[in-house]
Amino acid sequence: MYSTKGDISVKALSEKVYWSSRQINRYFNDRFGLSVKNYCSILRFRASFEHIKEGKLFPQQNFADQSHFIREVKKRSGVSPKELKRNQNGRFIQFSALGLG
Repeated sequence: MYSTKGDISVKALSEKVYWSSRQINRYFNDRFGLSVKNYCSILRFRASFEHIKEGKLFPQQNFADQSHFIREVKKRSGVSPKELKRNQNGRFIQFSALGLG
């Protein structure tokens, strides 16, 4: 997939690759074990690392609002963006080792 940092909807993606949303989701579930929406969510989370490292603890990557951003970071990392910033060396190394950072 081209570089969107997760900022693309399933509908927009389906229009670009000429597959239906159902076909794309089926393909992603078969190949990767997750939906396109979940995959894009991971990409947005990963793209937010640079902003968090810089101390920008507000949404930058197509998050609906501040609370959505905080929930997503907590879901993916287990801590708030503020805590992730404070602990960036250990946490960012862990995410990098997992291929997420």
